[in-house]
Amino acid sequence: MVVLFPKPVLLVTHSVRMPRDYISGLLRARGYPTIWVRPFLGQPLPPPDPEAYSGAVFYGGPQLLTEIDADPFLQDEINWVRAFVEGGGRYLGLCLGGQILAKAFGGDVYDHKDDVHERGYYRLDPTPAGVEAGLFSKNSMQVYHWHRQGIELPDGVRSFAASEHFPNQAFKITDIALGTQFHPEITDAMIETWTTLAEPDPAPIPGARCRSSHRRDFAEHHSEVQLWAKAMLDDLGFRSHTTGTSAAR
Repeated sequence: MVVLFPKPVLLVTHSVRMPRDYISGLLRARGYPTIWVRPFLGQPLPPPDPEAYSGAVFYGGPQLLTEIDADPFLQDEINWVRAFVEGGGRYLGLCLGGQILAKAFGGDVYDHKDDVHERGYYRLDPTPAGVEAGLFSKNSMQVYHWHRQGIELPDGVRSFAASEHFPNQAFKITDIALGTQFHPEITDAMIETWTTLAEPDPAPIPGARCRSSHRRDFAEHHSEVQLWAKAMLDDLGFRSHTTGTSAAR
């Protein structure tokens, strides 16, 4: 096996439990060292130097950008992402990480007018812009969500995919800076954690799928989503730096 030792990828999580997710596993399988940082626990972000990293991945979490005064570290992350991306850094933002990317460039987040939450699998419909960009085919697919707020895109930024309730599910700020509202990084183990260890809902939540359906739908749809995730990382430039190594599973 030949290993080319690329620069590390910075991984920023907003959860106490470190995710064993598909995206970070796939990056390591492609030869990228990874460095985890948890700013919400007081761990400082490094300088936003695109020359120091092959890229950055910001994950989701329970925090809300509409309550940033309660979590001031989020403003530091917004500032960091703006500087990193403006400097030419490769960036992938997932759920909250996608919202942070939008916020960093003049977008915002909002609550659905009917208080709809997306929890579980929902149909994702590519937009003409998403097909034109080569990020999606014309076919819809089922993807995993766990969020209550949607993304309001910055001026001039096009949505690449939409769901029934939230129209801005994927977008780019630069050719190598992508945000998603959905979770292509999800694994069966992550769904098990989220559905069994999360606090029970005090009342039915509009739009949320029954938790017992999440793992069943994962079994049906994860292969297609993971194929998309591989192509998405290729599109961003996270290509393999190893030979003789199988892809992450």
